[in-house]
Parts: sequence; C-alpha cells; structure tokens
Amino acid sequence: MRAKSTRTRLRKSGAGAEQRGVGLIELLIASVVLLVGLTALLELCIAAAYTNNKNSKDTSATLMAQMVLEQVASQHPDSVQTITLTDCAVPAVDHTVATAGDVAPNGIGANLDTTVNSPTAGLIDWSQPFNAITAGYSMQYTDCDPNGRQTVYDVRWNIITVSPNETRLITVSARPISGFNTKAGGGGLRFAIPVTLRGLGGP
Repeated sequence: MRAKSTRTRLRKSGAGAEQRGVGLIELLIASVVLLVGLTALLELCIAAAYTNNKNSKDTSATLMAQMVLEQVASQHPDSVQTITLTDCAVPAVDHTVATAGDVAPNGIGANLDTTVNSPTAGLIDWSQPFNAITAGYSMQYTDCDPNGRQTVYDVRWNIITVSPNETRLITVSARPISGFNTKAGGGGLRFAIPVTLRGLGGP
C-alpha cells in the first residue's frame, strides 16, 4: 500500500512540474508578442507626431507665401516702394520685400524653372543658391514661437509684368529650412516640399 501511494504522489508531482514548465514558456512567448506589439505602437506614435509636425510647418509655409503674395499684390505696379517685414529672431531682423516686376518670360527675383515638360515648369527654381537671388526677392524669415522651437522659412518670389497695363504675375514659394530640415538646402529624411502660390496683381 505504501509503495503504491508513493508512486501516485511521484506521478502527481511530475505532472505538476511539467505544467509549470509549459506555463513559463507560454509567458515567455506572450512577453515577446507584447514587446513586438508595443514596439509597433511606439513607431506609429512617432510617425503620427512627425506627420503632425510636418503638416504644421507646411501650413506655416503656406501662410508665409500668402503674406508675401498679398503684400506685393497690394502695391501699385508703378510703385518702387518696398515693404519691410520684421521677424521674431533675436535680435529681430527686418526683411525688405521688393514689389517691382520685369518683363516676361523671366521677370525679376528668384529664377523660374524653364525646363520644358517639367512638372515644376514656371515655378520657383529651388536649385538656385539663396545668395544668388536678386536682393529684395527672398528672405529667411524666423517665425514667432516663444514656447517652442522657432523655425526659419526660406521664402522666394518672382514678379513678371504680363501686360501693357502692368498686370503682374506673382509667384511665391516657401519652405522650412531649420527646426525641421536636417540641412539648410533640404535633403535627408526630412526634406520639405516647397509650398508655391501664384496670383495676379494689377493697378
């Protein structure tokens, strides 16, 4: 009787040990699955934050281009007056905005893309170095964001006189170059596609 009882106890003890081993393996597998899931979720959160930041910068670039376009269009074509825009750099920088135009097809200011059948034909040519643009037709404007990281926007424009009564075709393009991009000239994983606006300004 005692031998039988001992065998029964050993059998139960062995079964219990086997179950504990399987439970540990299952816990290990579950931990790996959870880790993979959390890693994917973290990547998703980072991508969402990056996209949100990019959209914010694109919106600001659009507003910058719109501001310059409206300032230029509001001036009479015969006027040689320039406009001064003050940014939020420390110390603040005054930017001169020239409003005069020149004859087609090149106009005056930042170069236009003249490549035939190019998807950017007629738009600002961003391959032109910033310091090669005619004075008064470009600026590097620092936005106003005292609670966060300020961003510098590269804004360029071209003005073409398109008719005898001096109606002007105004092309303005802007993109962030710091606080977002890894290089001042763009490139890298955070390259910002320029935002371009075109409008007519007349007498």
